[in-house]
Amino acid sequence: MVVGGNPELFGMEVRTVRLVMPGEAATGPDGRKALNVVRPKWMCTDSRIITPLADGSSLDGWGFFWINHLMPIDGDDFSHEYEKKKELSHG
Repeated sequence: MVVGGNPELFGMEVRTVRLVMPGEAATGPDGRKALNVVRPKWMCTDSRIITPLADGSSLDGWGFFWINHLMPIDGDDFSHEYEKKKELSHG
């Protein structure tokens, strides 16, 4: 569930696809690629997500969310995924 960032998305349940590290690109369900340029973010999907891009276009149905802007609804948290990715990138 989205709990931070864009207030219009607060409370929205999204599907987390994968953790995307800085400098890593992800391909969305629409086939478009996007690059995560800052700290680790979750690639999430939902038909209501519209992510505006610098060139004036948008990613429809998916986007990147910072870890602290998401709250798990199944009781699990995201920290183990971040630690696993961090270990792989440094080890």
